[in-house]
Amino acid sequence: MMARGAAAQTGTETPSLRERNRARTRQDIETAALELMEAQGYQATTVEEIARRAGVSNATFFRYFPAKEDVLFATEHSAADRMVALVADRPDRAQTLGALSAPVTAFAEEILSEDGSLTHKLTRLVMTTPELAGRSLRMRLRWENGIARQLAHEAGADETGFEQVLASKLAVSCLAAALWQWQRGDSPASIAADTRRAFVAAAALCAGP
Repeated sequence: MMARGAAAQTGTETPSLRERNRARTRQDIETAALELMEAQGYQATTVEEIARRAGVSNATFFRYFPAKEDVLFATEHSAADRMVALVADRPDRAQTLGALSAPVTAFAEEILSEDGSLTHKLTRLVMTTPELAGRSLRMRLRWENGIARQLAHEAGADETGFEQVLASKLAVSCLAAALWQWQRGDSPASIAADTRRAFVAAAALCAGP
């Protein structure tokens, strides 16, 4: 689904020159990979091409990413952590689909609005590349499991229950549907609007005629 974006940096310490250079190199690799994959496809793009476009050696590429697939899912873990944090801080403490709408929408807006058209292109690439379907599913399961565990924690349960698993899967399905709709456009629209629309439609479908 999506890979870029992470929670905002905390703390007030100024990054060192070394840290800034590392961040710049990482960004150069990510940008080069996306440009090449968008132009010639994921499968046709090699690590060597990405490294050359980014102006780094193959060895440097592998210091940052184990494989080219990992470039597209660089913030998989931090994004999942951010999703859970927003769910934990939601104003409506109910464990319902409606209560999960606000934090999931906030997550989509915060994470996917970070780089504008670049994130839009990345989302489209990930969602339309068959070779990435397995990794996308793994990321989605990480979101679902994180939300379900948070809901179980709030309920004082040692294990996730049926209702918590169902609520988490429905909420993430709404986000997945919103992402699918969002990436189809020629230019980035409002991911928040698409996400809210998905939750409203899901609630209507669950309510029945």
